[in-house]
Amino acid sequence: MTTSKLNQLNHAHFEHKLWRNELELVAQEATFFLKTLDEYKTKTISQSRDSLMVAEFVKQFHHFQRLTKRLLEELSVIEKEVAQGVKEENILDGEQRKDRAYLNEEMKYFESDYRETKFSFRKFIATYEPAPSLN
Repeated sequence: MTTSKLNQLNHAHFEHKLWRNELELVAQEATFFLKTLDEYKTKTISQSRDSLMVAEFVKQFHHFQRLTKRLLEELSVIEKEVAQGVKEENILDGEQRKDRAYLNEEMKYFESDYRETKFSFRKFIATYEPAPSLN
């Protein structure tokens, strides 16, 4: 195996590891955020606007859970293809490069969308004021 191919393989492995770690973290965060939202749903929400926001965040975090699962599956397929390529000494051929480029674009969109949603969620939580207690 040439040094160039070995460097490409190392880079791909490192990138895949980063993607996997990021996706697993998002899955954990989404679960935590959904539990937090569930607590908000059980409390009296002061305005219907707030309840609509909670419902929208629940929908978005469920979406990210599904998307995370799909991206992890795609990443596993790509990793298997690369491993098979190593066995056959056909490392990162044209198809594998296209698959990785596609997943790279998907990850960029995913990261951007998730970052925006997370920012909006944190802003909502920080400014949330529960309804006054009737006790």
